[in-house]
Amino acid sequence: MTFLRLGVNCAVLDDEGRILLSRRGDLNVWNLPGGRLDRDEALEAAATREVREETGVVAHLEQPVSLYYWAGWGRLNVLYAGWVLGGNLQPKTAEAHDNAFFDLRALPEDLSWEWMLFDAISEVRPLPRIVETAPDELRRVKSKLRWRWVKNLFFGRPEPRYPRFTVRAVGVVWDEDHRRILTLPTGRQCTLPRVHCDGVRAPWDELALQIDDLCGVRPDFHWVGLWQDVEAGAFEFVFAASIEESEPSYRAEWITARNAPLVGLDSRYIDRVRKSYAQDPVWTIMNQADEVETLVIEKEREHDSG
Repeated sequence: MTFLRLGVNCAVLDDEGRILLSRRGDLNVWNLPGGRLDRDEALEAAATREVREETGVVAHLEQPVSLYYWAGWGRLNVLYAGWVLGGNLQPKTAEAHDNAFFDLRALPEDLSWEWMLFDAISEVRPLPRIVETAPDELRRVKSKLRWRWVKNLFFGRPEPRYPRFTVRAVGVVWDEDHRRILTLPTGRQCTLPRVHCDGVRAPWDELALQIDDLCGVRPDFHWVGLWQDVEAGAFEFVFAASIEESEPSYRAEWITARNAPLVGLDSRYIDRVRKSYAQDPVWTIMNQADEVETLVIEKEREHDSG
């Protein structure tokens, strides 16, 4: 059974506006510091941990920027932006061959995923990206990562397996006037469309397929929010889109947002997704598992009875 792997990257600027980059020990290329999310760890905490482990720098994070789904890897990375708070830059660490701050006008030629860096400093919030890797390159990189795994095992530093998390994508789909939302009835209440993310597709892509099935329209989703329960290892990535209000299938209906009898955290999601959602900062809600679990249980009961 496949599952979605979660990771982070962090774009850290110093007081001179220079970007912190790390040269990976395994692939020997420059990139933004980052790595996998550990169990019992918040995404923001993982980003600051990875920066400190790889570079020695202590970063203050300002906000999440965007999402990146790595096709062929089943991995979703969350990009954060921040600035230097303290610590001491280490020229070399166990995970990096070199670390340095670079002027944005003089970046290294072998910088990987340069567009991720410019997403972080852009005045326009980017749409989530699906990152494709050519088959030959995918095989080459996976071979290098397998060799790293063997080497670390030999030197007594076995790499942990990717933890399995419960990840869902939730869609806040507005009509073009931003008055009515698309919902799924559950008896006397209703929920927002949501899908379980198993790593086969990007979460927003999986969600767009569901909306297409419900309304015959495949929206372009913006990432707008995140809910995480650290202890339970559960996430909901919240996306928003506006589409023309059309007649949905019998499984869905349009409801005026202020009157929608929404279950669990869905009403809070709606309140946070304003008309300016494409420009607003990404928000985070932490650790309210009881509300989300109630929502999920009710949807599962409806599915079982339907």
